[in-house]
Amino acid sequence: MPDTSIDAIEARVIAQIRERGPQLGKELAFAMPEVPVLALWQACYRASQSFLISHFASYYLRYDITREDEVRLSPSILRDFLSFTLFGLPEQREAMIERQGSLSNMHREISREKIALAQAVMKQVFLKLTREIRSQLCAFIAGDLAYFLAHNEPREHAASGEMVRGSDVDIVIILSDALPEEVKETIDAEMLRQKSVYLRHPDHRQEIDFITKRQSTMERQFGYGDIHDKIASKIAYESMFLGGSLTLYMEVRDAMTRLGVDKLIEADFDHALKDRKNAMRRLLNADPASIDDEMRSLFYFSQERVEFS
Repeated sequence: MPDTSIDAIEARVIAQIRERGPQLGKELAFAMPEVPVLALWQACYRASQSFLISHFASYYLRYDITREDEVRLSPSILRDFLSFTLFGLPEQREAMIERQGSLSNMHREISREKIALAQAVMKQVFLKLTREIRSQLCAFIAGDLAYFLAHNEPREHAASGEMVRGSDVDIVIILSDALPEEVKETIDAEMLRQKSVYLRHPDHRQEIDFITKRQSTMERQFGYGDIHDKIASKIAYESMFLGGSLTLYMEVRDAMTRLGVDKLIEADFDHALKDRKNAMRRLLNADPASIDDEMRSLFYFSQERVEFS
Protein backbone atom coordinates (compact mmCIF):
# COMPACT_ATOMS: atom_id res chain seq x y z
CA MET A 1 0.00 0.00 0.00
CA PRO A 2 1.46 3.41 -0.96
CA ASP A 3 2.70 5.65 1.83
CA THR A 4 0.17 8.49 2.22
CA SER A 5 1.99 10.37 4.97
CA ILE A 6 2.39 14.10 4.40
CA ASP A 7 6.15 13.75 3.89
CA ALA A 8 5.70 10.96 1.33
CA ILE A 9 3.04 12.93 -0.56
CA GLU A 10 5.26 16.02 -0.59
CA ALA A 11 8.12 13.99 -2.06
CA ARG A 12 5.85 12.64 -4.80
CA VAL A 13 4.55 16.13 -5.59
CA ILE A 14 8.08 17.47 -5.92
CA ALA A 15 9.02 14.57 -8.21
CA GLN A 16 5.91 15.14 -10.34
CA ILE A 17 6.59 18.86 -10.72
CA ARG A 18 10.28 18.30 -11.44
CA GLU A 19 9.38 15.84 -14.21
CA ARG A 20 6.41 17.63 -15.78
CA GLY A 21 6.85 21.28 -14.86
CA PRO A 22 4.37 23.48 -12.93
CA GLN A 23 1.16 21.61 -12.14
CA LEU A 24 -2.41 22.46 -11.22
CA GLY A 25 -3.91 20.81 -8.16
CA LYS A 26 -6.14 18.63 -10.38
CA GLU A 27 -3.10 17.43 -12.32
CA LEU A 28 -1.39 16.39 -9.11
CA ALA A 29 -4.61 14.67 -7.96
CA PHE A 30 -4.87 12.81 -11.29
CA ALA A 31 -1.29 11.57 -10.94
CA MET A 32 -1.98 10.33 -7.37
CA PRO A 33 -5.55 8.97 -7.45
CA GLU A 34 -5.09 6.91 -4.28
CA VAL A 35 -4.22 10.00 -2.22
CA PRO A 36 -7.22 11.74 -0.59
CA VAL A 37 -7.58 15.24 -2.04
CA LEU A 38 -7.51 16.85 1.41
CA ALA A 39 -4.23 15.06 2.24
CA LEU A 40 -2.77 16.23 -1.07
CA TRP A 41 -3.92 19.79 -0.36
CA GLN A 42 -2.39 19.62 3.13
CA ALA A 43 0.93 18.35 1.78
CA CYS A 44 1.11 21.13 -0.79
CA TYR A 45 0.41 23.87 1.77
CA ARG A 46 2.32 22.48 4.74
CA ALA A 47 5.35 22.25 2.47
CA SER A 48 4.69 25.64 0.92
CA GLN A 49 8.29 26.71 1.44
CA SER A 50 9.31 23.99 -1.01
CA PHE A 51 7.04 25.33 -3.77
CA LEU A 52 6.15 28.39 -5.72
CA ILE A 53 2.37 28.74 -5.37
CA SER A 54 0.33 30.92 -7.71
CA HIS A 55 -3.42 31.58 -7.27
CA PHE A 56 -5.18 33.06 -10.30
CA ALA A 57 -8.86 32.97 -9.30
CA SER A 58 -10.98 36.00 -8.49
CA TYR A 59 -13.12 35.37 -5.42
CA TYR A 60 -16.75 36.30 -5.07
CA LEU A 61 -19.48 35.88 -2.48
CA ARG A 62 -21.69 32.84 -2.16
CA TYR A 63 -24.43 31.93 0.33
CA ASP A 64 -24.22 28.31 1.44
CA ILE A 65 -27.73 27.06 2.24
CA THR A 66 -26.25 23.79 3.53
CA ARG A 67 -24.57 25.74 6.33
CA GLU A 68 -27.55 27.83 7.50
CA ASP A 69 -27.06 30.42 4.74
CA GLU A 70 -23.50 31.11 5.83
CA VAL A 71 -21.49 33.42 3.58
CA ARG A 72 -18.67 31.69 1.75
CA LEU A 73 -16.20 32.55 -0.96
CA SER A 74 -16.35 30.98 -4.39
CA PRO A 75 -14.41 29.15 -5.78
CA SER A 76 -14.42 26.77 -2.80
CA ILE A 77 -11.09 25.79 -1.24
CA LEU A 78 -11.28 22.50 -3.18
CA ARG A 79 -12.15 24.13 -6.53
CA ASP A 80 -9.50 26.80 -6.00
CA PHE A 81 -6.89 24.09 -5.37
CA LEU A 82 -7.90 21.89 -8.30
CA SER A 83 -8.48 24.50 -11.00
CA PHE A 84 -6.97 27.83 -10.00
CA THR A 85 -3.74 27.08 -8.08
CA LEU A 86 -0.45 26.33 -9.80
CA PHE A 87 2.47 24.67 -8.00
CA GLY A 88 6.08 24.83 -9.17
CA LEU A 89 9.64 24.61 -7.88
CA PRO A 90 11.78 27.69 -7.19
CA GLU A 91 13.86 27.10 -10.33
CA GLN A 92 10.67 27.03 -12.46
CA ARG A 93 9.70 30.67 -11.96
CA GLU A 94 9.65 31.56 -15.67
CA ALA A 95 7.68 28.43 -16.52
CA MET A 96 5.20 29.31 -13.74
CA ILE A 97 4.64 32.79 -15.18
CA GLU A 98 4.16 31.43 -18.68
CA ARG A 99 1.75 28.67 -17.63
CA GLN A 100 -0.32 30.93 -15.39
CA GLY A 101 -0.77 33.35 -18.27
CA SER A 102 -1.85 30.51 -20.54
CA LEU A 103 -4.33 29.14 -18.00
CA SER A 104 -5.79 32.57 -17.24
CA ASN A 105 -6.27 33.19 -20.96
CA MET A 106 -7.96 29.81 -21.34
CA HIS A 107 -10.57 30.63 -18.68
CA ARG A 108 -11.02 34.08 -20.20
CA GLU A 109 -11.63 32.64 -23.67
CA ILE A 110 -14.11 30.08 -22.35
CA SER A 111 -15.90 32.89 -20.51
CA ARG A 112 -15.99 35.01 -23.67
CA GLU A 113 -17.46 32.10 -25.64
CA LYS A 114 -20.20 31.61 -23.05
CA ILE A 115 -20.91 35.35 -22.94
CA ALA A 116 -21.23 35.30 -26.75
CA LEU A 117 -23.71 32.42 -26.36
CA ALA A 118 -25.72 34.51 -23.88
CA GLN A 119 -25.72 37.39 -26.36
CA ALA A 120 -27.00 35.06 -29.09
CA VAL A 121 -29.80 33.90 -26.82
CA MET A 122 -30.84 37.47 -26.01
CA LYS A 123 -30.72 38.39 -29.71
CA GLN A 124 -33.36 35.72 -30.39
CA VAL A 125 -35.47 37.12 -27.55
CA PHE A 126 -35.14 40.68 -28.83
CA LEU A 127 -36.26 39.61 -32.33
CA LYS A 128 -39.67 38.85 -30.82
CA LEU A 129 -39.95 42.30 -29.22
CA THR A 130 -40.46 45.81 -30.56
CA ARG A 131 -37.84 48.51 -30.15
CA GLU A 132 -40.11 50.28 -27.67
CA ILE A 133 -40.33 47.16 -25.49
CA ARG A 134 -36.58 46.52 -25.72
CA SER A 135 -35.96 50.03 -24.37
CA GLN A 136 -37.81 49.04 -21.19
CA LEU A 137 -35.83 45.97 -20.20
CA CYS A 138 -32.24 44.96 -19.58
CA ALA A 139 -30.35 41.69 -19.20
CA PHE A 140 -27.19 40.90 -17.28
CA ILE A 141 -25.02 37.93 -16.40
CA ALA A 142 -23.21 37.06 -13.19
CA GLY A 143 -21.32 34.26 -11.48
CA ASP A 144 -18.01 32.94 -12.76
CA LEU A 145 -18.62 34.33 -16.27
CA ALA A 146 -18.59 37.86 -14.88
CA TYR A 147 -15.19 37.11 -13.31
CA PHE A 148 -13.88 35.31 -16.42
CA LEU A 149 -13.51 32.05 -14.48
CA ALA A 150 -15.75 29.84 -16.62
CA HIS A 151 -14.71 26.28 -17.44
CA ASN A 152 -15.79 23.60 -19.91
CA GLU A 153 -15.24 20.49 -17.79
CA PRO A 154 -18.11 18.00 -18.34
CA ARG A 155 -20.60 17.71 -15.48
CA GLU A 156 -24.06 16.32 -14.91
CA HIS A 157 -27.07 18.60 -15.31
CA ALA A 158 -28.88 18.43 -11.97
CA ALA A 159 -32.45 18.35 -13.32
CA SER A 160 -32.13 16.15 -16.42
CA GLY A 161 -29.06 14.06 -15.65
CA GLU A 162 -27.61 14.97 -19.05
CA MET A 163 -23.95 15.91 -19.37
CA VAL A 164 -23.25 19.60 -19.97
CA ARG A 165 -20.11 21.54 -20.76
CA GLY A 166 -18.84 23.37 -17.72
CA SER A 167 -20.15 26.53 -16.16
CA ASP A 168 -23.79 27.62 -16.29
CA VAL A 169 -24.80 30.63 -18.34
CA ASP A 170 -26.89 32.64 -15.84
CA ILE A 171 -29.06 35.42 -17.30
CA VAL A 172 -31.21 37.86 -15.30
CA ILE A 173 -33.76 39.95 -17.21
CA ILE A 174 -35.19 43.06 -15.55
CA LEU A 175 -38.47 44.47 -16.89
CA SER A 176 -39.88 47.94 -16.39
CA ASP A 177 -43.00 47.87 -14.25
CA ALA A 178 -44.83 49.57 -17.14
CA LEU A 179 -44.54 46.55 -19.45
CA PRO A 180 -47.64 44.32 -19.67
CA GLU A 181 -47.56 40.76 -18.35
CA GLU A 182 -47.81 39.36 -21.89
CA VAL A 183 -44.29 40.66 -22.57
CA LYS A 184 -42.92 38.67 -19.63
CA GLU A 185 -44.76 35.58 -20.87
CA THR A 186 -43.27 36.01 -24.37
CA ILE A 187 -39.76 36.37 -22.96
CA ASP A 188 -40.12 33.38 -20.62
CA ALA A 189 -41.42 31.18 -23.44
CA GLU A 190 -38.54 32.08 -25.76
CA MET A 191 -35.96 31.66 -23.00
CA LEU A 192 -37.34 28.20 -22.19
CA ARG A 193 -37.13 27.27 -25.88
CA GLN A 194 -33.53 28.47 -26.08
CA LYS A 195 -32.67 26.68 -22.84
CA SER A 196 -33.93 23.39 -24.28
CA VAL A 197 -32.07 23.83 -27.57
CA TYR A 198 -28.72 24.63 -25.98
CA LEU A 199 -29.04 21.87 -23.37
CA ARG A 200 -29.85 19.04 -25.77
CA HIS A 201 -28.10 19.98 -29.00
CA PRO A 202 -24.91 17.87 -29.26
CA ASP A 203 -22.94 20.84 -30.61
CA HIS A 204 -23.74 22.90 -27.51
CA ARG A 205 -24.65 20.98 -24.32
CA GLN A 206 -24.76 24.25 -22.40
CA GLU A 207 -26.89 24.93 -19.34
CA ILE A 208 -28.72 28.26 -19.48
CA ASP A 209 -30.44 29.43 -16.30
CA PHE A 210 -32.59 32.55 -16.34
CA ILE A 211 -35.06 34.59 -14.34
CA THR A 212 -37.24 37.52 -15.35
CA LYS A 213 -38.40 40.03 -12.76
CA ARG A 214 -39.79 43.53 -12.47
CA GLN A 215 -37.58 46.49 -11.61
CA SER A 216 -39.63 47.08 -8.46
CA THR A 217 -39.05 43.47 -7.37
CA MET A 218 -35.32 43.87 -7.87
CA GLU A 219 -35.24 47.06 -5.79
CA ARG A 220 -37.34 45.44 -3.05
CA GLN A 221 -34.80 42.64 -2.87
CA PHE A 222 -32.12 45.25 -2.23
CA GLY A 223 -33.61 45.36 1.27
CA TYR A 224 -31.26 42.40 1.87
CA GLY A 225 -33.77 40.72 4.17
CA ASP A 226 -33.95 36.95 3.69
CA ILE A 227 -31.57 34.59 1.91
CA HIS A 228 -33.41 34.97 -1.41
CA ASP A 229 -33.04 38.75 -1.30
CA LYS A 230 -29.36 38.41 -0.46
CA ILE A 231 -28.67 36.05 -3.34
CA ALA A 232 -30.56 38.29 -5.78
CA SER A 233 -28.68 41.36 -4.53
CA LYS A 234 -25.33 39.60 -4.78
CA ILE A 235 -26.07 38.52 -8.37
CA ALA A 236 -26.90 42.11 -9.34
CA TYR A 237 -23.80 43.40 -7.54
CA GLU A 238 -21.43 41.16 -9.52
CA SER A 239 -23.33 41.48 -12.79
CA MET A 240 -22.14 42.31 -16.29
CA PHE A 241 -24.46 44.15 -18.69
CA LEU A 242 -25.66 41.88 -21.49
CA GLY A 243 -28.25 43.76 -23.52
CA GLY A 244 -31.37 45.90 -23.66
CA SER A 245 -31.51 49.31 -22.03
CA LEU A 246 -28.23 50.44 -20.53
CA THR A 247 -30.16 53.27 -18.85
CA LEU A 248 -32.39 50.79 -17.01
CA TYR A 249 -29.36 48.72 -16.01
CA MET A 250 -27.67 51.81 -14.56
CA GLU A 251 -30.85 52.64 -12.65
CA VAL A 252 -30.61 49.21 -11.02
CA ARG A 253 -26.93 49.76 -10.21
CA ASP A 254 -27.67 53.23 -8.81
CA ALA A 255 -30.43 51.77 -6.61
CA MET A 256 -27.87 49.46 -5.01
CA THR A 257 -25.79 52.44 -3.97
CA ARG A 258 -28.80 54.52 -2.93
CA LEU A 259 -30.16 51.74 -0.72
CA GLY A 260 -26.75 50.81 0.66
CA VAL A 261 -26.89 47.14 -0.31
CA ASP A 262 -23.48 47.33 -1.99
CA LYS A 263 -21.89 48.11 1.38
CA LEU A 264 -23.72 45.18 3.01
CA ILE A 265 -22.43 42.81 0.32
CA GLU A 266 -18.87 44.13 0.72
CA ALA A 267 -19.11 43.63 4.49
CA ASP A 268 -20.29 40.04 3.93
CA PHE A 269 -17.35 39.50 1.59
CA ASP A 270 -14.91 40.66 4.28
CA HIS A 271 -16.57 38.31 6.75
CA ALA A 272 -16.36 35.41 4.29
CA LEU A 273 -12.69 36.16 3.67
CA LYS A 274 -11.92 35.90 7.39
CA ASP A 275 -13.89 32.64 7.59
CA ARG A 276 -11.92 31.31 4.62
CA LYS A 277 -8.62 31.97 6.38
CA ASN A 278 -9.89 30.28 9.56
CA ALA A 279 -11.18 27.29 7.58
CA MET A 280 -7.81 26.84 5.88
CA ARG A 281 -6.06 26.84 9.26
CA ARG A 282 -8.44 24.18 10.59
CA LEU A 283 -8.09 22.04 7.47
CA LEU A 284 -4.30 22.18 7.56
CA ASN A 285 -4.36 20.52 10.99
CA ALA A 286 -7.19 18.04 10.28
CA ASP A 287 -6.66 14.28 10.07
CA PRO A 288 -7.81 13.24 6.56
CA ALA A 289 -8.63 9.74 7.85
CA SER A 290 -11.18 10.98 10.40
CA ILE A 291 -12.69 14.03 8.72
CA ASP A 292 -16.41 14.57 9.45
CA ASP A 293 -19.19 16.23 7.44
CA GLU A 294 -18.72 19.57 9.19
CA MET A 295 -15.03 19.63 8.25
CA ARG A 296 -15.79 18.54 4.69
CA SER A 297 -18.18 21.46 4.29
CA LEU A 298 -15.26 23.82 4.92
CA PHE A 299 -13.37 22.29 2.01
CA TYR A 300 -16.02 22.18 -0.69
CA PHE A 301 -19.66 23.01 -1.38
CA SER A 302 -22.29 20.27 -1.21
CA GLN A 303 -22.68 19.99 -5.01
CA GLU A 304 -18.93 19.31 -5.32
CA ARG A 305 -19.16 16.16 -3.17
CA VAL A 306 -18.44 13.88 -6.13
CA GLU A 307 -14.97 15.43 -6.48
CA PHE A 308 -13.90 14.69 -2.90
CA SER A 309 -12.08 11.44 -2.24
